[in-house]
Amino acid sequence: MQDRYRCEMERLGPSQEALDRLCTILEEGSEMRHRRRIRRRMAAVLVCAVLMVTVVTAAVPTVREVLLDRLGIFAPYIRTIEGAVCRDQGIEIQVLGALADDLEGYVYLAVRDVDGDRLDECLTLKGRLTTGTKRAPDDGKPAPAVNIVGTGSFSLLSYDPDTRTALLSASVFYGDTAQPSRDAQLSVTGMSTREGDLHAEVSCGSVTGETLESLPVEEEAEVILRSGGEDDPRKFDAMLPRQAVVLAPEQNPMSFEETEDIWISSMGFASDGCFHIRLGLAEGVRPKGGGGFFTSLFLPGADERIYIYQQTLVEGGMDILFPLFHKEDLELLQSCKFRPYGAYARNGRTIEGSWTLDFQMEHYRSLVLDQVGELAGRQVQQMTVSPLSVTMHSNDPGGFHNMVLYAVKKDGSKVAAQPGIGRYANAGIGTGETIWETFNTWSFESPIDLEDVVALELAGERIPI
Repeated sequence: MQDRYRCEMERLGPSQEALDRLCTILEEGSEMRHRRRIRRRMAAVLVCAVLMVTVVTAAVPTVREVLLDRLGIFAPYIRTIEGAVCRDQGIEIQVLGALADDLEGYVYLAVRDVDGDRLDECLTLKGRLTTGTKRAPDDGKPAPAVNIVGTGSFSLLSYDPDTRTALLSASVFYGDTAQPSRDAQLSVTGMSTREGDLHAEVSCGSVTGETLESLPVEEEAEVILRSGGEDDPRKFDAMLPRQAVVLAPEQNPMSFEETEDIWISSMGFASDGCFHIRLGLAEGVRPKGGGGFFTSLFLPGADERIYIYQQTLVEGGMDILFPLFHKEDLELLQSCKFRPYGAYARNGRTIEGSWTLDFQMEHYRSLVLDQVGELAGRQVQQMTVSPLSVTMHSNDPGGFHNMVLYAVKKDGSKVAAQPGIGRYANAGIGTGETIWETFNTWSFESPIDLEDVVALELAGERIPI
């Protein structure tokens, strides 16, 4: 088998020396120390897999780097999913990786425009990923009519304009009411670049006490949002300056890392003596739903003035007035960060079509821990751990749901697992007793090697593995 792969590799280009070097890297460079080490035969298979994915990933380093970062230690173990690619309307969709444990499944896919340049960093998909089945109820009730679980939510992780390729992910949560299955199907009926989602942050440290050029508010300017004055408009009007002005555009522009659709056009004090931020909006960009963006001046301490602002649409942008911040607040403003977020409409394209892919998931089974007993004053009925997550059934009345859990490695280092979706149920309702039946979950920030982990740590206590 190894010789056959070597012949194929030589035919495709790599020299014998380069192939040996790549085999060695794949064989010895992985962080995962399985008892069943990756042998040279497996390394050859992985070399082939890397080359098979080259069509989509090798020429798109941004997409590939993001995928490898997401997969963590599983990156060398993800096999190419043969046949999991289809094309319609000049758009190619390929499943690059699909892995799951007993808690959640993750699928990564590449979307590539092979006929034009119709995609960008605001790509959204319309479709559904289905994998997994509902668990049969423990109380003898009939099984649910719809037995398949799935999701219609896809997250854009990266877009490479040079190769017109986007990397997206989707996850299916099984929890304790569903279970994974090997079979999976991705069905996409359309995609669009007509919507954006703003989540940005910029420092206000560059603000000075200078009065910036200001313009009178034009009659056609539209006030689209008032925050802090919804209940009493007259009270809000009393907080506004007598002079109605907005900042002139492009006086001290700053870009957002997250998008080119929206940017800081001007920021500082206007001639009305108040602090303003003017956003620049690309052609066709406007907050969705006729409203504005939620904006916040994040300060080190509590200050209710940050929630009082007025947003006015102006030519080519939006002026945000903070009427209660003046020049005497300069030092405070310089220590804050401006955070706007919200959905917006934009110029883009909608592509309708039909893309359907059937493939199989890589499943990593969870380990059920032997320890069942008291933990931080709670009674734990069961805990499981996988390379991706931890689950717990207990009588926790609250608290575990916002605690970070850690996997403790043999060398003493720790890998954090953030709290995830869970469930709190009082089984004693109607009996006069409080009986908590709690299901908590945690997901690791990067996959772990269970053979390298000696314990879990939660609430200052350790659970041996």
